[in-house]
Amino acid sequence: MHLPSLDNWKTSLVQATGTSPLGEITLAGTISKSRGIRHDKPRVFGQWAIVYLVEGAGRYHDARGTDIPLRAGDVILVFPEVAHSYGPEPGGIWNELYVCFRGPVFEAWREAEIFDVRNPAFHWKPPRAGLEILQPFFSQWNQAGRSMLEAVAMWQQVLSRIFKVHESKNAKEHHPGWFLQAADLLERSSAEDERTLRNVAEACAMSYESFRKKFTDIAGEPPARYAMTRRIERARHLLARHRFTNKELAEMLGFHDGFHFAKTFKKLTGKTPRQDSLDRQGER
Repeated sequence: MHLPSLDNWKTSLVQATGTSPLGEITLAGTISKSRGIRHDKPRVFGQWAIVYLVEGAGRYHDARGTDIPLRAGDVILVFPEVAHSYGPEPGGIWNELYVCFRGPVFEAWREAEIFDVRNPAFHWKPPRAGLEILQPFFSQWNQAGRSMLEAVAMWQQVLSRIFKVHESKNAKEHHPGWFLQAADLLERSSAEDERTLRNVAEACAMSYESFRKKFTDIAGEPPARYAMTRRIERARHLLARHRFTNKELAEMLGFHDGFHFAKTFKKLTGKTPRQDSLDRQGER
């Protein structure tokens, strides 16, 4: 498959043939003037995918509360189990290239923390430079006589180039494993009381005081505030999709009651939940 030019982007699809014990490339292609995945109907894809935005702009959202603006040259890494949406703003352009894949070898990339669910979208390369890197893979991976094992090996070479650039750009932001573990536990927690924080410290094999100091040094805020901020981010994510009451959100997110939730929400965002929801709707 020869990739179209940026000036004449077209929709095309190549489906896979064959399997391998390490994994498969299931399909790959291009989409012109895509509508993306609807914000009000997020998708759980069930396999990995790389989406490369070659023209246009838009946003990426997922069930973890991630909300990232996107522009040409950005890459989305779709996680198999994470509900997500992405696409252009109303009336906008979204031309993309994508590769879908699955299998144990790619789970190893996750275990090695190369695939990081905290960072599912990032800038890679300007489209012309990115397509030059991707063209050899698209030309060869599904050729007659080529095994799926060879295709998987080729795709891993491409991934190594995508994530090497990304890693080098963020080298100063690399965090130790214990911090990533703690941040994940705090993001999933529905409470920020001292007992919860002590449990997180214990999971990281640290004393509470040592954990609190080291976490604050890296995150720039204490673990209790970090956990609360993420809970409010989840609330904003939920409000963007459904009309929940303050009481319902309080119950889902572990607040004492609707009043406590609304008070905390305004303290951190400067707006009431309703005001924030209306403002976000107006931005779409």
